[in-house]
Amino acid sequence: MLIVPMEIDKARAMRCDICGKLIKEPLFVKTCCNNKPKAFCSRQCYDRWKREWLRNQEQIAGRSRVFL
Repeated sequence: MLIVPMEIDKARAMRCDICGKLIKEPLFVKTCCNNKPKAFCSRQCYDRWKREWLRNQEQIAGRSRVFL
């Protein structure tokens, strides 16, 4: 089962967690694996982070499979 990150509204941040750019209206996302939400300056930074996050989730799921 793959759990998709959840977007959070009405929160504040100073810098993008991906590129470090100062932001006024951040896009916040929290996953089931992280207790701390991630802040993004744009949809492009969010998409870049999401691609890598999904790739890591697939690698974790692939390692846990046992072939008989």
